[in-house]
This record gives sequence, C-alpha cells and structure tokens, in this order.
Amino acid sequence: MAIMMKRQLNEEEKEIILSRHGRVCYASGHVIPDGDKIHFDHIKAYSNNGPTELNNIAPMCEKHNLSKGQLPLEDFRTKLKIDEFFSIGKRLTLKDLLKYLKGKNEIQDYGEKITYKIANDKITIENHAINQTFNIEICPLTNWKYFYCKLQVSVLDSDDDEEHSQGLQPRFLIMDKVFQMFRHFQYYPVFQPSIGRIFNDKILLFDGQHKAASLLWTG
Repeated sequence: MAIMMKRQLNEEEKEIILSRHGRVCYASGHVIPDGDKIHFDHIKAYSNNGPTELNNIAPMCEKHNLSKGQLPLEDFRTKLKIDEFFSIGKRLTLKDLLKYLKGKNEIQDYGEKITYKIANDKITIENHAINQTFNIEICPLTNWKYFYCKLQVSVLDSDDDEEHSQGLQPRFLIMDKVFQMFRHFQYYPVFQPSIGRIFNDKILLFDGQHKAASLLWTG
C-alpha cells in the first residue's frame, strides 16, 4: 500500500524518503553534506498529476531544487546529464554521445559491424546479436534502393569523417535542440526517421542525429 502524504512533509515522512534514497540529491546523485538543507520534490511533477505518495518523492540539494525552475524532476535530472555531456568539448556529434553513454554504462555498445544479404527484394542484417529482415523499396526518381528499419543502438554509429573516408554528417549537436526534442519525444511519437547508409559493414547515420540523440536520452 502506498503511503499518502500532504503537500508538506512531516519529519517521519522525510526519514522514510531518506532511508530509501540516502542523503543523496536525486537530480545529480551527489551526497548532500551534513548541515546542508535538504529539499524534497515530486519525481513525477505534482503539476503533471504526479501522485502524492512517498514513492514519488525524492531528496534534492537546495541548489538543484532552486535551479530546476518549473521542470519536472526527471527532466531536470536528464538536463544535468545533457549539460555534462556538452561540457566535454565543442563540435560534438552523435558519435561523441554514443561514446559518452557507453562510458557511463548507459548503453552497452555502439558501432558494431554487421553483415547483410539481399534477396527477393528483402535485406537481412546480421551480427552476433541481431538477425532482422526488411523490405527493400526503390525510389521512382533515382532508382536508389532503401529500406525502413528499427535497429538497436549497438549497431548504430555516426557518419563522421574518419578512417581515411569522408563522412556525410555535416552538423554538430546543439544542446538546446537535443533537450527540447528529448522533452517532446517523451509524449509524442517520432514520425520521421533518421537516415543512414551501410558503409564498411557499419550502419552510419548522417541525417536526423538530433532525433537519434534525443531518443537516446529518453531511453
């Protein structure tokens, strides 16, 4: 049974929350020093019908609670992670994000090589983890062959310039755009796919990297 709470927590309720989360700021995961004030906030925002239960309350440090503004706590938590990623350098691409998320153990891998077979207007993509078949379409204007697919992150990479080849990815990630699309995709579907190519046994995305980056943050 959930423990119901009023908008103002009493000391017993605060102790229950701290026993679950520790004296740790939910937004960033850092320990709140003894003597510093602890704030308590809804994980799913109260203004967005977040339940008024102790299961939906988490501790925060004063600095982060005051700086998050009107953002839901989970969105603010992700924003801090996005800010941290963009602090590592300039001119960052989807490849940099994939490498960063792998280093944080947010994803297991990326850019794994694949093999593919084309037969009977279908393409089959394989490696040690996947074996998927998709219909091949033909563009009536260019006669180029293409296919739509949904693939796991481990076989995706960014089409950057590297390995003595010229990539097709001309843009760098924009922090505000990534965060805005992250918030949008939590509630609305993505109708337009990212676009990539198969090159040197890899699937390289060269258009729609902001969509891909935002979806990575939504999980």
